[in-house]
Amino acid sequence: MQQGNPQPRRRRQAPITYAPFANHRALLLGILGTVAGVVGTVDGFSTGAGVLEILGFIGIGILGLALAVGYIVVVSKRPPYRARRR
Repeated sequence: MQQGNPQPRRRRQAPITYAPFANHRALLLGILGTVAGVVGTVDGFSTGAGVLEILGFIGIGILGLALAVGYIVVVSKRPPYRARRR
């Protein structure tokens, strides 16, 4: 009978798309980006800024919203945390 080394347990790797959203900093950056986009857009409309400036702030707001929503989706799909038994 041949006795070899036991196969190591393989950890399941998360998809590469989860990498930017798996940290709480993505949520904070998303909230800040959304607020900056909304405030910048309102300020641009009130001061009579050009179209490119307003579209830029709208883009920042959309990217911030995408980061915040992406974090929420990734966290909701995570398995619940379980403490290790000793």
